[in-house]
Amino acid sequence: MRANQLNLALQADAKGPLYLQVASAVLEAVQTRRVLPGVALPGVRDLAERLDVTVNTVLAALRELQAQGWVVSRERSGFFIADPLPEALPTQTPTGAAPGVLGFELPSHLSPVSSMANVMMDLTEGAADPRLAPTQALGRAYQRALKLKGPELLGTTDLQGHPRLRGALATLLQQQRGLPVAPEQMLILSSSIMAVNVVARAFLGPEGGAVAVENPGNPMLWEALRQNPQVEIWPLAVDAEGARPEALEERLVAGQAPPRLLVLTPQCHYPTGATLSEARRARFLELSRQHRIPILELDPEYDYLPGAAFPRPLAAEAPGQVLYVGNLSRIMAPGLKASFLVAPEALSNLLARARRHLDWQGDPIQEWALSELILDGEIQRQMHRVRKAAQERREALVDAFHHAFPGRLHIQPGAMALWLRGEGALADPRVFTTWIKGCQSRGLKLRAGKHYDLGAAEGAATRCGFTAFTPEELQSAVALMG
Repeated sequence: MRANQLNLALQADAKGPLYLQVASAVLEAVQTRRVLPGVALPGVRDLAERLDVTVNTVLAALRELQAQGWVVSRERSGFFIADPLPEALPTQTPTGAAPGVLGFELPSHLSPVSSMANVMMDLTEGAADPRLAPTQALGRAYQRALKLKGPELLGTTDLQGHPRLRGALATLLQQQRGLPVAPEQMLILSSSIMAVNVVARAFLGPEGGAVAVENPGNPMLWEALRQNPQVEIWPLAVDAEGARPEALEERLVAGQAPPRLLVLTPQCHYPTGATLSEARRARFLELSRQHRIPILELDPEYDYLPGAAFPRPLAAEAPGQVLYVGNLSRIMAPGLKASFLVAPEALSNLLARARRHLDWQGDPIQEWALSELILDGEIQRQMHRVRKAAQERREALVDAFHHAFPGRLHIQPGAMALWLRGEGALADPRVFTTWIKGCQSRGLKLRAGKHYDLGAAEGAATRCGFTAFTPEELQSAVALMG
């Protein structure tokens, strides 16, 4: 590979011999990784024209870098960046900031992503197992998409998502979840959190307002809402029956203005896996009707719910009050970014306008391919595969914890993860957190309980995902945890 597009320039105020200035320009490109080890440099004449120097000056510069070990010369092929690079610093270094050093201050609210360098198994989330994905069927669907609709799909698309996928999904949701939905009510998005962002933009706007959320809950949801500094988050406590409506009622009785949005995960609460009881479902819907509070229902784990009879989504009971979010990536593979948002028809076009500020268009080729899988029945077969696998993995993990931690863990099974609460010696949050750190030192990534608490209060609990791993892998992980 040759770096034909390499952009080089001499420093305007540089001093010293011209050939060393050229060498410094090339070296700066190497040290800032604009050109990588083993890559061929542009030809000598090409470099001379770009830098407005003579060919002999470029040759002298490259010979200097060759003597220092930064480039190598190959007969009839030209000069290449050395691979590996020398460890010693050169005698002539480029001017300006050192590689990786910022020339400005970082905002204080930024925080880095967690390092995965030593992670053997990431158990923090329930994710789809890509080894179960119908790769051959998906490959054929992509080929048909490009063959039949290539020019159309490679152009722009509807801001609500490809009509073919919206139509196929609407039929599937009517049959599977009892949702009275039309294609015009749907938006195809890349993730559930993107759906939260779209809804927050539409309902809160720059003036913000209050949003009621579950606590413990999903930190990614809170982070998305906090992108607007004018948003006030109201926590709703969660127990074995799901979110408690009392906290919301108390605020309303006290005369506070209703929240602009209520966010719930009623089928499978994140992170505990609790199902919202019938009485609380009815009460939340009543409060929503009485105070005209829109509900955003997040249901990304529906296809993994254990048992044979699943509760109907809130959106099926009150379609004019509830916006519903589901996820296709959870049954396919993490690398397929596909979620959907169902809203009242009068609102869907407005949401599409809000979506425009986040992502001008989705992935038309992927959307068409997914519609093909739904219409062919492959998605339905995939749902059966992943649900069966999840049941086996859930049982294997629960059994492994019972044997390895008798009397020390309370296990609440969920759709794609277990909620583990410490008992006995592990009931102490400090002891539990030490245990979490011990798991992490063995390459098993888990999060301490405070991660799931809105106020970051210490807690003896964690979420342990199981859907991405085989029963044997999960049993081996628990053995390491002991």
